[in-house]
Amino acid sequence: MLGKKWLRIPVAGLAILTSTAVYAQSVQLFHDKGFWSDQLKQVGVAAKAKTGVEIVETPYAPAEQYKAFIQSSISAGNTPDMFTWWTGKTFKDLVDTEQIAPLDDVWDKLIASGQYDPSIRDLFKVGDHAYGVPLELARWVVLYNKKMFKDAGISEPKTWADLIADADKLKAAGHTPFNITVQEGWRGFIWFEELMIRTNPAAYKGLHNGTVAYDSPEVRKVFQLWSDMYAKGYFVDPRSQEEAQDFARGKAAMYLTGEWAEGIVDKAGLKPDSDFGAFIMPNVDPSLPSAVIVEASPIVVSNTGKAKKDVLTALDFFVSKDGANSWGKASGNYLGNLKADAPNPLVAKVTADMGSAHTQLMDRWWEAVPPDLQGELVALLNGFMLDPTMKNADTVMTKMQALNAAYWAKNK
Repeated sequence: MLGKKWLRIPVAGLAILTSTAVYAQSVQLFHDKGFWSDQLKQVGVAAKAKTGVEIVETPYAPAEQYKAFIQSSISAGNTPDMFTWWTGKTFKDLVDTEQIAPLDDVWDKLIASGQYDPSIRDLFKVGDHAYGVPLELARWVVLYNKKMFKDAGISEPKTWADLIADADKLKAAGHTPFNITVQEGWRGFIWFEELMIRTNPAAYKGLHNGTVAYDSPEVRKVFQLWSDMYAKGYFVDPRSQEEAQDFARGKAAMYLTGEWAEGIVDKAGLKPDSDFGAFIMPNVDPSLPSAVIVEASPIVVSNTGKAKKDVLTALDFFVSKDGANSWGKASGNYLGNLKADAPNPLVAKVTADMGSAHTQLMDRWWEAVPPDLQGELVALLNGFMLDPTMKNADTVMTKMQALNAAYWAKNK
């Protein structure tokens, strides 16, 4: 039974799905990530060579039109066999249509074969069942310029005190410690979520279900810490629209970002491992367990798609060792397959560090927060970055909580 919200969506765009021919021994993968079209084509060719079934990437953009296309297809009873989506509440909404196939059997095989840790499956679960496999599994880590670190006489920090001491030494050597921007309007949550999990991960989770307020003492502590770091001159001007390129140009020594940015930095002139390294940001509270934000993007299949042998063959290939190697080589993206090669030495290092520290995976704020709140809340966080004073922080927290309270009053 389709959810009421989905039934109200018009069927505009269905022609794209129904008029696109799918030939024997090929499977379409619908997605909104046109910037990966060439890379997905490479994986499709590799799938054909290995299994006889080609994965035909079918881009649809922009993201909001893609979302509407998928939703209208579902409402019309014409759900695509295989397509990409997002985790978080939008993922639950998708599963609630009852048109998406559970993939527990797929995951049982992947875990039993030693290819994936069970914790990766948990990222794609709604309730008790897994409904997706990874298209992307990006950990959010700190990239650092090795030459700047050498100039300042520092190494990778192991504690928060080390990180602050390193920032001071970088400033003394003439380098701005941290890269940060409001580029494209969505990045305001990055440092906010990071400081939340480094000070109070339980409160961070509470923000996502309405049990913790955005003007609570736990949140105010984060804004105070963030504001103090700004006051010490630790951050670049956030108005740049070339964040990754700025880091490659040496505008700052450290860059908190998803691992997907490593390929952009590489293309801009700094080479992974030789020119820049990566580490997991240490906790402000040293008693907390090791944790890292993870951005997980799923591939899902419909109920009708799962009944088709070619669709399952294509899906199995994508997350297999060979598929993960093909995707990693083409795009630099990491799937979490333990038997595949790491896309670059930094991904291998972070994976090893996480294993040693038994690092916990934390959902990214963007996926964890209700979609109805995303845009307005992140705009307020961007506003703080442009005026990072506690006076402004108090205003930002008040406005964020007003939006948060209003949402949960209607959605409890």
